[in-house]
Amino acid sequence: MKNILHIISSARGSLSYSRGLSSAIVDKILQQNRNYQVTVRHLVKDIPPYANEESIYEFYKHPGLYDEKSKLLLSYANTIVDEVREADIIVIGTPMFNLGISTPLKAWLDQLIRAGVTYVFDEHWNRVGQFKDKKVYLAVASGGRSAEDAPDYISAYLKDVFRSYTGITDVETYRVEGTMENGFNPDYASVLKDF
Repeated sequence: MKNILHIISSARGSLSYSRGLSSAIVDKILQQNRNYQVTVRHLVKDIPPYANEESIYEFYKHPGLYDEKSKLLLSYANTIVDEVREADIIVIGTPMFNLGISTPLKAWLDQLIRAGVTYVFDEHWNRVGQFKDKKVYLAVASGGRSAEDAPDYISAYLKDVFRSYTGITDVETYRVEGTMENGFNPDYASVLKDF
């Protein structure tokens, strides 16, 4: 059995368009292949701890020096690393906040990305990601609509983070825009017509 990791990062609950779109992506995958089990990581119901002085110290400590305090401070980080390691497909829903990703998603990334865990350095000090051969789908919702020539900050940022720090290069983005417009009604089927 293969694994889908579904990351929900919006605080809007059932009213969230990024959650609606990411759920539609998961449904599409399951329609195409029922041989998947789904793990849901809801970042608002289970808020990732924010990096602080103690956790950063533990992130950079040699694993041979871990003690009971280390295990406690790294508990969340190790859990989500295992979830990503076991996933074949990762589906991430995020709203656009001020041209960036949601705060819980940024905190999740900060807990996930670790030298010696999600990437290592080769003999020339180049990063080598440890989670290659996975697929990531991004489901992005924004209240406004982007101009045709506007940069896509969220996709560019997340693609670069996954490529640079995990080795995942297969990242595909789907967007729903204009969610703040009067009478907006999401049409996830149209957004995913070429899925």
